[in-house]
Amino acid sequence: MRAGWSERLGRVTTAVRSLPRPVRVVAVACVGGAVVLAGVAMLVLPGPGILAILAGLAILASEFVWARRVLDRSKAAAKAGVDKGRDALQRRR
Repeated sequence: MRAGWSERLGRVTTAVRSLPRPVRVVAVACVGGAVVLAGVAMLVLPGPGILAILAGLAILASEFVWARRVLDRSKAAAKAGVDKGRDALQRRR
């Protein structure tokens, strides 16, 4: 039977955590930075730019505190936007 996405993610996380810290930091910085840069490019090109930027920040947040803070602020802003949209829709009804 094939492994589910959760099990595969667990294996990847275990493999990454087993790397020495300097190697892990560089790997996370490279992968996360590439995803963020791809997201920035997708803001003007076709593609889910904002989602890619947030995914890159989530990758970077696994090793960097500054990325965790930016990601937390982004989540709060997104929640505020969703709440504002819900309020606007309820007023229209």
